[in-house]
Amino acid sequence: MNNVVLSIDGRKAVNDRMRKRVDGSGTYDSIIGKFKKLVDTRGDKDYYVRGTYTKYNLDFADDVLDLYQKGFEQISVEPVMTNPTDPYAITEGDLAVIFAEYERLAARLEEIRKQGKFVNFFHFMLDLDQGPCAIKRLRGCGCGNDYVAVTPEGDLYPCHQFVGLEQWKMGSLYDGSFDMEMKKMFAGTHVYSKPECKKCWAKFYCSGGCNANNYLYAGDVHNAHKLSCQIQKKRLECAILLRAIRMLEKE
Repeated sequence: MNNVVLSIDGRKAVNDRMRKRVDGSGTYDSIIGKFKKLVDTRGDKDYYVRGTYTKYNLDFADDVLDLYQKGFEQISVEPVMTNPTDPYAITEGDLAVIFAEYERLAARLEEIRKQGKFVNFFHFMLDLDQGPCAIKRLRGCGCGNDYVAVTPEGDLYPCHQFVGLEQWKMGSLYDGSFDMEMKKMFAGTHVYSKPECKKCWAKFYCSGGCNANNYLYAGDVHNAHKLSCQIQKKRLECAILLRAIRMLEKE
């Protein structure tokens, strides 16, 4: 495969709090060595170590840096999106801390770069010169078109976050069915079909956000999930800052 995603949340205590075996023990010790071995054999093929931060680790910059210190250079850490009543859920009350943490992470990654070392944080990747094609800028989420989720029973859903929601079932491998009307609906779900997105400065970098989050937490795939939007815009601000620093260095 050209790209692989390795799922681990970060520091041992953070990972093992959320990612447990059936017997209650953590998974960190059994996977960290295997991940390092796989990365060492990747050669020029891509990979990402992918974590999730929750209310329990709003200091997620430390998780990024811990993964870097463990030898991983391609890192993505995503905010959890879940029912706000869940104890680990991120809420709007956490945004000030999250924003400050992204700024701290950006500063630390810039220090690493100036030391002549390399680390790539996925959400600070930003191409101001070319960027993705027009379709991707309009419709970043490819659910139901670029990809689908397949359950063990052979059922097809637009993506893994829609699995189990019967109204979003697109078809089945076993009877060959596929809902082309739903496919067309998702193809038309872009920044100009989402009222809040049309007014947003970040629309061509966010591209409308996650359709599943919009549905699950804002009630409709065409409604912007405000919490996700605010976090996304802060990441973009930090990415633009880092890009600007590098451009100024070339002048």
